[in-house]
Formats: sequence, structure tokens, C-alpha cells
Amino acid sequence: MISLNLSAVKENEERSARIAAAIAAFEARGGELAIAPGFYGKPRPSARSLTVDPSTVLKRRRKKPTTAERRVFRELAEAL
Repeated sequence: MISLNLSAVKENEERSARIAAAIAAFEARGGELAIAPGFYGKPRPSARSLTVDPSTVLKRRRKKPTTAERRVFRELAEAL
């Protein structure tokens, strides 16, 4: 992203210059730089609670009536 804020640009230039100087000093002492592959990890999912809040009501699907129950319901409806 391009920043139009000049103070931010100057701050980044100063930071880049310090990092470049630190790298040069490291290499002057005999240090070697190695480029490693990047890490693309997934964030960990949030931890689940071990306790269940008593006020929480679990919503479950209602079971569909069986064929025998449907037959009984139909007979009851016809009787009305």
C-alpha cells in the first residue's frame, strides 16, 4: 500500500536503514544468511469450554413420524 503520509515514509526509511546496517554488521562478522521457505499455517480454532451453561437449550430436530404413526394420525383425523 502506498502511504501519502510523509512522516510514515521517513520512519520506514529510517527503519529500513537500521535493518540494512544490522545485516551488514552481521555479514561483516562472518554471519551467513539463509532464505527459508515461508510458513502458511492455519489459525488454531478457539478452545471449547469443558462445561455446558445450564441455561443453554439444545435444539434438536424433531423425529419424523413413522409410517405406522402416520396411519394412526390419519385415522384420528378422519374420526374427527
